[in-house]
Amino acid sequence: MPGRTHRSTFTAASAVLALCAAAVVTGCATAGTDAPAAVASGASTPGTLPPLTATPQPTAGVDTASTPVLPPTAPADATGPTGSPTPLAPASATPTTGTPAVPKAPDTAPSAPAGTALTAAVQPAGLAQLPIAPKFGWKPDGPLSSQDVHSRRITLNECAGISGAVTWQQQGYLSTARNPAGQQLFSFPTPEAAHTAYQHLLADMDACQESSRQLQARQAAPQDATVIRTASTANGTSWSRQWTGVGGMSAPEQQTNHFYALQQGGVLTLFQFDELKERPAPAHDTGTDPSVLAALAALGAQH
Repeated sequence: MPGRTHRSTFTAASAVLALCAAAVVTGCATAGTDAPAAVASGASTPGTLPPLTATPQPTAGVDTASTPVLPPTAPADATGPTGSPTPLAPASATPTTGTPAVPKAPDTAPSAPAGTALTAAVQPAGLAQLPIAPKFGWKPDGPLSSQDVHSRRITLNECAGISGAVTWQQQGYLSTARNPAGQQLFSFPTPEAAHTAYQHLLADMDACQESSRQLQARQAAPQDATVIRTASTANGTSWSRQWTGVGGMSAPEQQTNHFYALQQGGVLTLFQFDELKERPAPAHDTGTDPSVLAALAALGAQH
């Protein structure tokens, strides 16, 4: 469906996913194109694993490595291959050197029109219910944003994007170590549409290692990306990506991106967070990812 393309960044570098951002991711932070993207957050802001065509602008003075931001829209025909330098994001956003940036919805980004019925909502307070929340101490980084996307494509990170959603919400966070994170929630017209988007996301993320290495090769960076599935449930999946980011949606440094996705009826929920080498913190144990997916599912059931 023709339309504009947005980008979400939730990763180590920003301009994205970021992922929405967001963004989409995780973790490893946009509508209308075929190119995927990621989320990021940081004081000086570059981008991470995941943002799509329209590049979000990093928030000045805020650490933004992987928190999602609502970027300005780009023409619907703007495209970028999966894993394009506009990480899981296209090239209009220029990341700030230093720390990944968390995408934020620009002041001009339209909010969901009055009367738009959101079937679910991101609840920042609910993040404390995740079993890993005490370790990272995430706090909201800016206000919650929501908008109608009219089925346009949203870039999550360098590898994946979401198409077909009606509404898009995203909330960025920063950990006590100033590493970015982000939640994104997409509402679809039917459960079938949400399932189709989820299946496309699975395919994109399962191919993320190859996409990330192709991106690194284009940027003459070490081709060291490693992406694995860390957990799978009846309606959710999580991944971890370790790599040297190349800027754009991800921070240009060694990092690990964690990305979670689950479908519940007509809603697709994403959560993404980054661990940047330059911002040391207790390492995340991916063995806890099944419980993280279960907690996200429980939060979704409360909507």
